[in-house]
Amino acid sequence: MVEFESITYGIHDGLATIELARPDKLNAMSSQMFNELGEAAERAAADPGIRAVLVKGQGRSFSAGIDINLLGQLAGTRGARFRTFARTAQRPYLLLAQMEKPTIAAVHGHAFGSGFQLALACDLRIAAEDATFAMLEVRFGLIPDLGGGHRLARLIGPARAKEIVWTGREIVAKEAERIGLVNRIVPAITLDEQAEAYARELVSAPPISLALSKSLLNRAMEIPLETSLEREAQAQTACVDSEDHREAIQAHLDKRAPRFTGR
Repeated sequence: MVEFESITYGIHDGLATIELARPDKLNAMSSQMFNELGEAAERAAADPGIRAVLVKGQGRSFSAGIDINLLGQLAGTRGARFRTFARTAQRPYLLLAQMEKPTIAAVHGHAFGSGFQLALACDLRIAAEDATFAMLEVRFGLIPDLGGGHRLARLIGPARAKEIVWTGREIVAKEAERIGLVNRIVPAITLDEQAEAYARELVSAPPISLALSKSLLNRAMEIPLETSLEREAQAQTACVDSEDHREAIQAHLDKRAPRFTGR
């Protein structure tokens, strides 16, 4: 089993937790961290025993963005060499966004640049009252290239997304909630507890329903209503034929909590 150095990875009762672990660097993203995030996300996606994934950061911040030393090393990199790095860096972001399991980011302190984009790659975001978000790439003559611009425009609309990307301004937690960047704000002292409780709600939900609805919702803005209805009908057929659907009905009749198995 791979041992990680820049992150920690743990599993408990169906919940995988990926924690950024460079607190002395405000969890700035190094090449090693990009690689290890990809390995951890792939492991979580492939493990049938995992029902949800929680992403968080150690220390004072979620992530202050790409490590400035790595940024310096990449300056002037061209062609195939940079594309190889880009694919490695993009890998965990794509996996978190597209895996069948729900993914949740617990954000505190700074979520800047690649850290902001990591939070955006997750399906849901729960933020501490002290959280601040910013796309700082413009300050270095760069663009968000980890899917953050794509996700941002879908969440809050192209005009707001352009303003945030073009200005690099900081967004505090209350504004982030108001414009739809985060799902919930909680006191910083209770973030870990409430984020895990939030994730546990999804761990206890029927996995087939979550996986199929995630796929449908991810593509909802790309396809016409008629196509969406056809895909919903196909997905519902799979749900109706599942053991989890029958278990949900029986549990309701028995007045007990359902026990979903993902079958």
